[in-house]
Amino acid sequence: MAITRRHLFQAGGAGLLAAPSASGAFEQFFQPASTTSSEVRKLITCCGFCTPACGMQVTVRDNIPVFAEGLPGDAHGAGHLCGKGASILNFAYDPDRLKYPMKRTNPRRGLDEDPGFVRITWDEALDTIAERFQRYMTDYGRDSILFLSRNSPDLLARLVNALGLINRVDHNDICYTADQVVRKYTTGGKSWCEDFENARYIVLFGWDLVAKNKMPAVNGILAAREKGVKVIHFSPNQTPTSRVASEWISVRPGSDPAIALAMINVMLTENLYDRDFVNNYTNFAQFESEIRSHFTQYTPEWAAPLCGVPAETIRRIAQEFGRARGMAPAYKKTLTANYTNATQMAHAQAILQILTGTIDREGGNYFARTHSVPGVDAVYPPPTYPQKLGRRVDGRDQLFFANDANQGMFSTLADGMLRRHPGLIKGAFINAYDVKGFAQPLRMVEALQTVEFIATFDFLPSDTVNLSDIVLPAGHQLESNDIITRNFNAKYPQSVVRQAVAGAYFEARGTGNVAIELGKRLCPDYFKTPDGAWISGGTLLNEKTKRAGLGETFTEFRAKGVVAEPRPFVPRTTFNVPNSGGKCQIYVPQFKDKGFEPLPHWHPKREQPSAEYPYYYVTYIPGTHRRNTTQNCSILHEIMPTNTVTLHPATAARHGILEGNPVRIRSRVGAIDLPAHLSRTVREDMVLVPHGFGHRSRSLGNAANKGARDGDVIPDLTPEEMLELMDFGGSGAIMDAVVQIEKLRS
Repeated sequence: MAITRRHLFQAGGAGLLAAPSASGAFEQFFQPASTTSSEVRKLITCCGFCTPACGMQVTVRDNIPVFAEGLPGDAHGAGHLCGKGASILNFAYDPDRLKYPMKRTNPRRGLDEDPGFVRITWDEALDTIAERFQRYMTDYGRDSILFLSRNSPDLLARLVNALGLINRVDHNDICYTADQVVRKYTTGGKSWCEDFENARYIVLFGWDLVAKNKMPAVNGILAAREKGVKVIHFSPNQTPTSRVASEWISVRPGSDPAIALAMINVMLTENLYDRDFVNNYTNFAQFESEIRSHFTQYTPEWAAPLCGVPAETIRRIAQEFGRARGMAPAYKKTLTANYTNATQMAHAQAILQILTGTIDREGGNYFARTHSVPGVDAVYPPPTYPQKLGRRVDGRDQLFFANDANQGMFSTLADGMLRRHPGLIKGAFINAYDVKGFAQPLRMVEALQTVEFIATFDFLPSDTVNLSDIVLPAGHQLESNDIITRNFNAKYPQSVVRQAVAGAYFEARGTGNVAIELGKRLCPDYFKTPDGAWISGGTLLNEKTKRAGLGETFTEFRAKGVVAEPRPFVPRTTFNVPNSGGKCQIYVPQFKDKGFEPLPHWHPKREQPSAEYPYYYVTYIPGTHRRNTTQNCSILHEIMPTNTVTLHPATAARHGILEGNPVRIRSRVGAIDLPAHLSRTVREDMVLVPHGFGHRSRSLGNAANKGARDGDVIPDLTPEEMLELMDFGGSGAIMDAVVQIEKLRS
């Protein structure tokens, strides 16, 4: 029987809904519930929102994941998940998620243009991408193709290498490239492992991982504080990290290198360094005269007016730090990417850790002990890759050390596409990057509008997706299989499984599958096994598992969930620093050989306050969200739906601004409008804006047109500017800006 609106009214009037009879029209809706039992499983996997990849358990009922929780005893999360991890199922089943391949029908490309997407098959999408890329490479050269992607997974890296593409660009210049460059030549490589639990004294320069909910760091800092370890936090604004620290010391934005240089001065002048480590494991003795002479100029009295911290405070902290043999960790973004003096800051931090003898020592920064999981090239050695020839569109090749790090340059990409090499890029493949990740994102939009053909692989209909010609729906971490080696809390080898706890969402696929399918079409010889069969992701994963000693097959490893090999921690006595004789380097001859500074000098950050732009501009990534990815997740959106601009009450009063008033923040390159939030947690000479908001895609039901893009007021860079500013490590200076404040009419 068909039930109409009229039937419902009749039923209500007759009392049928309250007391249905066996012969009533609604009999089918009032039968006893089924007693069929559900199959319930708890599966071990790990989060994929950020690099610590905290272990989690997912409850799966009838093959549907219904609940996620922390994995007890996990080395990273310790049984806990942050808000992002706890909302993972809500994020995975976002109703706005991309479901199938699509192609553009509207030739006009812009943030406010409807792309007119229509559904197509995977074969049509992949064939179209392959045909376009092959044509461009034949007609214009291999440098006409841009891969906007990290150099992972290994199958995607193999595709880029097999095609001989010189223009692979990623975001690491606004993350950690400068520190990666410095650590290679000072301590032997970038490491994420910080032994907070056994630290004796901790100095944090802008480090804010408690606020970012990085669970290994949160657990470590809290454990240190519970033991009574002194934690000093230098930061312009008070954050959750400041609140758990012993001391929060407010500093002028971008002035931290002055403090670090002055601390080195005190430690050398008063000989407050670990003589055994410095004499035996560094090049201090070889360059002692140059080192001591160089740092004499950087006294606490010199630093005080630059950073706004009293000289006696700097001297006291340096003395405490040196005597305690403390640690001064660096991480992503923060001071290794925020300003043009990030390379000098990273070098100074490395020297502080070398002087205290905490490199690869308990209570310091140590190198991860991991399982050796082979990449695809080790399992299936490829034919010789073609040489990568042509022009680098981002100009990275002008910075020797940044180029050697083999990361990309977000900060210079738009300039390269619009000024240095206009028209060079004909085709682009964008792997889950959004324009809001760039400084001056509208300039990046303009750059992408010059590209003839764009294919984007993504999870949600981002602003970049709306600029694309072909869209490929990306799988979610809960739908994928992989081996995750621990590299944050890793004194001994530990690996955790990432397993598909759910089937693919509609027609979504993983990155590895896309790389293989494009490889079959564009460079087939590189995607075959020695016996001539196509490389299979599943077979490859089995081989990796076996060779890493984690199990005979991935299925066996998946059943274990976690494989750990506890063993005593044995500190290194040699360090993998190039041409150093196995020693750490304070003085870096390689920098000098290329015309740069072998010891860190003081350089002010690029943008300084002026009469026109009197305020420092500071941004941050709120712990609620993952950069510009999760704003559409309904749970996280409810917690933090938009961004505001935080002002000190005294600053607001000077401009007649009250809580909630609309204000305009303007720099020399752009402006944003946001409501004001007043708080004494920020300095009077700064404004504070969260990153990640300002989505324009109308296909995002929650996030569309909420807040403003913080990058609209941050100037991008050119390679020439970076060299002039001695930014030879390639920092993207992602918050190097100064602004003015204007109250708007409500």
